[in-house]
Amino acid sequence: MVYFARIRGIYATALAALLLKHGFLLSDLSKVLRSRIDVPVSDRPPHITVKTSDESLDELLIIAYPWEAGVEAEKAILSEVEDAAVVRGKLGLHSVVDVVSKGSCLAEAPSGILVEVQQGGVCPGEGEVLRATVVKDSLREGERIVVKPGVELVGLTVRVSVPGSGVSFSKFVRDELRPSLISALEGRVDLSRAHVRFRSGASLASPLEVAEEARRLFERAVKLAEEKPSGQPALVERGKYISIIVLPKTAKRVMDKLRGSLYPTVNRHHEVKSWGGDIESTLVDFAEEGLKRGLWGPEAGDLVVEFIAGRLAEAKKVYIRHVTPRRKVISIGPFHVASIARGQEPGELNITLERTFKSYGTYDALGVEKRPGDRGVTRIDTSKWYVIHEYYSASGELLGVYANINTPPEVGSSGIKYLDLYIDVVKRPGSEPEIVDAEQLEKAYHEGLITDQLYKRAKAEAERVVNVLKSNYH
Repeated sequence: MVYFARIRGIYATALAALLLKHGFLLSDLSKVLRSRIDVPVSDRPPHITVKTSDESLDELLIIAYPWEAGVEAEKAILSEVEDAAVVRGKLGLHSVVDVVSKGSCLAEAPSGILVEVQQGGVCPGEGEVLRATVVKDSLREGERIVVKPGVELVGLTVRVSVPGSGVSFSKFVRDELRPSLISALEGRVDLSRAHVRFRSGASLASPLEVAEEARRLFERAVKLAEEKPSGQPALVERGKYISIIVLPKTAKRVMDKLRGSLYPTVNRHHEVKSWGGDIESTLVDFAEEGLKRGLWGPEAGDLVVEFIAGRLAEAKKVYIRHVTPRRKVISIGPFHVASIARGQEPGELNITLERTFKSYGTYDALGVEKRPGDRGVTRIDTSKWYVIHEYYSASGELLGVYANINTPPEVGSSGIKYLDLYIDVVKRPGSEPEIVDAEQLEKAYHEGLITDQLYKRAKAEAERVVNVLKSNYH
């Protein structure tokens, strides 16, 4: 089957090139993106939406119906970027499931997943079996899935809920279309038994097509609602596929090349734009205007990163944004910048950060006591797949070295970020370097959170860093 995709956000041009390469068709594009593509673009309702997530410009959010469309889109993207973390919805938005109440508004869903039952503040009795719809899936560690009793089926243009009544509209459905859409439902959907929500795709189909989809979903929803639930947790009907792909620096380089196949693009376009700051965006836009005029080449993007690093050097406090494949964000710092120098490659940097500790504690994995007055020195080479943290006592004695294995760091005017790869290397004075937390990497890989290439790279880098620490610390 051929699937239609709608794309939005800072990766839109790159995604257009990627999805076209893999046989997808494009629909509902912005005027700017249409001007960059010399292939026909459809105005039919899309099966797939791919856009930057609301929480981070380092992330691509995939939402698709039918389920298989999302699987195929994700597969195509990962086949190109190769280095990425992926967090997938466990049940799927608007999937219909049978759940068994455990009390306290919690219930067991398929695969032993514990979900929260949203039922107007009234919890079902323990052991009660409910047929329910997933209204919130989990895309972050510790995030609870929420289900609502009843059947809610989704299509390309409408969502139909039973029981329910009346109609509502996505804000993207124009006012002038609404009367004709409501009129077309007459005789097809009993609005005293069902609620019809017109999705944004309703603007891209005829009222008759929308009404026919609503009719099919209504008849199916009534049938499922009237069925007696199975006596155990079960998946009754798939809803939308949903996943988030976290793009590290190396994946953004791939996106740069894809974008460059359709439109003049400077080096590090997505690396810089993903910070979301005004200065980053303005500098990239300026560099690409010069590229279009022939004033300089793509390497202007390397200079943009070096310029931004100068702003970082002036900051009083600097933080590292440490993101795990499960999308847990840890802010490390504050640091002050001791030095920034150009690296061996254009646009790469050697950065030294320092901080003084004010409280007691323990240095993770080293098992060494932390005392007030101890000093930390963090050494970052933005071309490398690791960050080295050195810890010293107040008197200058080296307490230990911790090498965090991660994707090559990215530098913005407000800090430094990378995708953590779980596995690390530690070295205590007088001891050999030791790989730690390898089991966390293995677990993430077997859960499908990281790609094959990223998994293999993390293991190889840990082995390489063992030799780095052997050579540089005694």
